[in-house]
Amino acid sequence: MHHRASWPLRIAYVITLLAAVLPIGLASSGWVAMTTGGSPFAIVPYIGPLLFLLLGVYRVVVVLRLPGTLDSPRATGFAGFLRPVGLSALYFGAVIGLVNLLSRPLTRLIFPRPSDTGVEFYVVGVYLSLLGGVGLLGLVFFELSRLLAFESYARNARRS
Repeated sequence: MHHRASWPLRIAYVITLLAAVLPIGLASSGWVAMTTGGSPFAIVPYIGPLLFLLLGVYRVVVVLRLPGTLDSPRATGFAGFLRPVGLSALYFGAVIGLVNLLSRPLTRLIFPRPSDTGVEFYVVGVYLSLLGGVGLLGLVFFELSRLLAFESYARNARRS
C-alpha cells in the first residue's frame, strides 16, 4: 500500500539536496556562476542563501534521523508518473553531486597538463552546474508526487 523509502533513495536524496544547497566543486566557482546566472537569491546577498542552506541542512537531518520521512502512500495517476521520473532525476543528481565533489581531481586526471587559463576547469564546472539542475528538478518531482499521493490518500480516507 505504501512506498517505503530505501537507504539508497535516502542517500541519493541527501546527496542531491546537499549538492543543491552547498557551494562545492567546480560548479560553484565565480566564473561558472556568472555564466549560468548565479544564485536565484542574488537580490538578497546573504539572507536568501543562508535560509536555503539552513532549510536544506534541516531536511537532511530529518531524512537521516527519521527512517519513514520519505515514505508515502502508493502514487497513482499523475503522481504515479512523477514519482519514477523524479526518482530517476534524483539518482542522476546524486551522481552529479558526487562527481562535482570530486571534480577537481577528476579534471586533473582527464587534463594532466592544464592550460594557462584553466579553461578546462571552467568548462567542466559549467557542465556540472547545468547538470546539477536535473537533481533539483528530481527533488521537486519526487516531493510533488509524495504530496499528490498523500492528498489522494486523504480524499479516499474521508470517503470511507
